[in-house]
Amino acid sequence: MIKKIVLFISCILLLNASSAQSACSLTCDFSEYTAMNASVRSAIMPGWGQGWNEQTTKGWIVFGVFSLSVFGAFYYYNVAESDYEKYENMGSINGSLYNDYKSSLNTSRTLGVVAIATWVYAVVDAYIVANKKSKLYSYKKFDVTAYSNDGIMLKYKTKISI
Repeated sequence: MIKKIVLFISCILLLNASSAQSACSLTCDFSEYTAMNASVRSAIMPGWGQGWNEQTTKGWIVFGVFSLSVFGAFYYYNVAESDYEKYENMGSINGSLYNDYKSSLNTSRTLGVVAIATWVYAVVDAYIVANKKSKLYSYKKFDVTAYSNDGIMLKYKTKISI
């Protein structure tokens, strides 16, 4: 009986989802060269906005610093957790394990701050550079839409810089 109820509710939700999908449509176009598109790309993955701005070396450096600092923050946090467990199991108050725990925890926090600062830098830098560059170039956008006999719509978008 429960299986039938779950199947019935699933069918109703599936039908409602498909009708809601056809009723409203949202399209996000990030192909146009704007400052906002560059900053969104860097917000998703630090360094991607710099690559979009044709600063590939800077993009790889930003991505590398961000990745290494995130990896290091998680690594040192796990080391701090294991050091604290060892310290608790030892039962001694004046042990060197507590100093190891505090050192690893502080390193983890510092690397976390570096990761956040790198992320913010990537977003702001991508926005500023793209805002300066977009004033230098003019882009013409071409959209080609074709319909088949079955009602399938094919779209092709391209842009040409002048």
